[in-house]
Amino acid sequence: MSDRLARRYTRVLRFYPPGPRRAEMLGTLLECAPPGRVRPTTTEIVNLARFGLRARLGRPAGTGVVVLSLLVMLVCGLLGAAGSARLGWALQKPLPSGAEAERLTATAFPGLPVLGGGDAPPFVPAFGADGGEIYGFAEYWVRNTAQTREVLAYTKGVRDRLAGAGWQIRDDVSYDEDHDEPSSSAGFSATRGGLTLVYSAYYVKNRPWYDADGSAGFQLSRTTPPWPAWFAVPGALLAACVGWLMFGWASRRSEGHPGRSVGAAALAWSAVVVVALSLLFICLLFSQPDSLEGSALWTTLDQLSQGPTTLALGLGLLALATAALPARPRAFAAATLVLVTVGAMTGWPGWARPGCTPTGPPADLPAAEVASSLLARVYVAQDASDEQRNIAEAAIWHVPSVRTMAWSADVTDQDFRDAYCDGGRINGASRTTLPQFWLLELSSPGAFEGLVAEVGNLPGVVAVRHAAS
Repeated sequence: MSDRLARRYTRVLRFYPPGPRRAEMLGTLLECAPPGRVRPTTTEIVNLARFGLRARLGRPAGTGVVVLSLLVMLVCGLLGAAGSARLGWALQKPLPSGAEAERLTATAFPGLPVLGGGDAPPFVPAFGADGGEIYGFAEYWVRNTAQTREVLAYTKGVRDRLAGAGWQIRDDVSYDEDHDEPSSSAGFSATRGGLTLVYSAYYVKNRPWYDADGSAGFQLSRTTPPWPAWFAVPGALLAACVGWLMFGWASRRSEGHPGRSVGAAALAWSAVVVVALSLLFICLLFSQPDSLEGSALWTTLDQLSQGPTTLALGLGLLALATAALPARPRAFAAATLVLVTVGAMTGWPGWARPGCTPTGPPADLPAAEVASSLLARVYVAQDASDEQRNIAEAAIWHVPSVRTMAWSADVTDQDFRDAYCDGGRINGASRTTLPQFWLLELSSPGAFEGLVAEVGNLPGVVAVRHAAS
């Protein structure tokens, strides 16, 4: 019998788990092969693969192990696609900046000072009670002027100028007028070169001097690029294979140990249920983006790659430890994995972090740390008057990108400790003199510069800081 046939049978027999079974089957196959055969037949390859993969699961009399292994493989493939897609999104081009952004804003708003801009992360939380995610975007806006207050006419002018610059206008200008408030608004959308632009303008009459009467601006985001799929598909296949192999290894290791088997199976089922419920929750309860805001496939996978993946991975590792380790090391490994998983999902508690004695607002963070952050803080002096705080609050709402705003004045509050001591305890006499602040959630990281322009020089405001997410 040729060595070539033996080598080829040996390669096919790798579907079986390592052990003497491979050598026994190799001998049998070589004995039964007719003279002159140089390669396994297709039927032999299919059967050896099928029975070899089943043998990797152990427990030859059980069917539940097959069902659970398929579910684990499916879950691992799904989470593998979610995780590897993030690598693909990292390859996307940044949003326009510098001269390119200046040309765009000069086309849309000739002669007007424009605020906002910058880059954006691939995904940002969707605004509204339904939650979910949409594609990240940069937001540009101008304060209302005599020109922009003519909402419909100015919006049509922006549309025509963008069309002349090569943008494809997706729909005609929509216009709405409310005679009760009274107010008016208009908008349209356009695309060009992998970018989506959504323009909107509004004007509210009879506003007091300290309140903004509206603005005109646009959100600039990316269309769906091809490379996330290039990463997601092989990532899903690789993760599914690894999940199958690890499940089979754990199943064989725990075979004959009822306690280990039950514990590992319960944890594996828990991981499957966590991912299934997370997927159901994201798809049914979260609002899905429309075509201008992104693809529901990629936003769903991105949400899966966060908390659900961390929890499922922790449960999976715990299942492996339960199946493979003796009692005492198993308990130690379980405790360690639980602590690491909880810490990764929720952060470490404040008592585990060192305290500090701040004397004022923290220094500006390095630009790289806050480049994609959607959080900002506006610090107000302790002795600021109510009028100064009210004017500052009204000015904050001049920024269209401000989504939420929360006031923090209690030094024992977690937000306060996060701002000054990275979550640790605030010590010293400065506890009574530290500036209070508003914690803001922005829709676009580049809106921070516009926020500084609006409130940075107001009386009572001592600092405006971009906070790390």
